[in-house]
Amino acid sequence: MAVSVGINADQGFILATVHQSAEHAHVGQFFALAPFNVPSKNVAATQAVFSMTVRSIHSVRATQASQFVVCKGRTQNPNIRVFTFTLDGHDFYVLRLGDTETLIYDVYSQQWIEWTSKDLPFWRANVGCNWIGAQQLAYQYGSDVVVGDDVWGLLYFLSPEQPYDDSPDYLNPAQQLEFERIVMGQIMANGREAFPCYVMFLSGDNYGFSANDFTPFVRLDYSDDQGQNFDSADTITAQPDTDDFDYRWYSLGQITNPGRLFRIVDNGILTRIDSLQMNDE
Repeated sequence: MAVSVGINADQGFILATVHQSAEHAHVGQFFALAPFNVPSKNVAATQAVFSMTVRSIHSVRATQASQFVVCKGRTQNPNIRVFTFTLDGHDFYVLRLGDTETLIYDVYSQQWIEWTSKDLPFWRANVGCNWIGAQQLAYQYGSDVVVGDDVWGLLYFLSPEQPYDDSPDYLNPAQQLEFERIVMGQIMANGREAFPCYVMFLSGDNYGFSANDFTPFVRLDYSDDQGQNFDSADTITAQPDTDDFDYRWYSLGQITNPGRLFRIVDNGILTRIDSLQMNDE
């Protein structure tokens, strides 16, 4: 579980560096080499029967290799993990369904929510709790909720006031990673009823920040077939130097049976949504 600076071996049967790999690995006549999870900078092998690296490495040299595989990803995790925590006055019950999805139940709102991480169908956290006695750290990092990340092998605090994730890359710790927030609502239409959708008004509060690594936006999508297909009305980017947080979309056509499903997507603008109103007059 620790980091090795270098590894040298002759006629080894199995060589494996786990979690954080060696900077350099030089092996002759070995059966298996597996730098796992965090990549090695260099791997050199002679007469290898099997050589495998997970994610990526900087350089690879092999002679007379029977099999050679370089793959990016993580080990499969079919287990169901359950944990709870309290954040920002809300009690959360977490169901991490392996690598498929993460479902969160908010006791305060009595609603199920789906949480994901960027480029993943699930939330990276697979364990967490409120750390009793961590008041000083909670003041510094935004809360006393500590969660464990089984993708990057990290522990981190949850902050309800931060609109982006911190980078897991130790070489670039200041990087900001965006993630999308999605809220949906529906307007019903019955029978032969039809009415126009002249304009949609979104009112709320935003973070008022300018991201370094991405452009914050809010987008309105709508579906007239119960969510099977969505059209995008428009995407509005953040304007951190203005106090006008009134977002609006014009000329969205007619709404007929069975109604219209609206989807609000943002990646860092909105702190909260106060209302979404439609003008049909």
